[in-house]
Amino acid sequence: MVWRFWLTLFGLALVSINLYLTAAVYVDAKKRGLDQLNLPPGIWALVTFFFPLWGFFIYWLMHHSTLVVRDRPPF
Repeated sequence: MVWRFWLTLFGLALVSINLYLTAAVYVDAKKRGLDQLNLPPGIWALVTFFFPLWGFFIYWLMHHSTLVVRDRPPF
């Protein structure tokens, strides 16, 4: 019986973390608008919801890492 409590607590923690990551990505993507890959914030949120760690990592790479080209030279 005790294992059910811990399993439920662990499951609730995972769901809470998943929802937090999804909300954080959505709010940040909405603030930035159509930035990288021209994907709307809802798509970024769905990707993060269904693939929590991968979606968050890819979003971070596309928007916040040092790999992002911030200032593009004019053509």
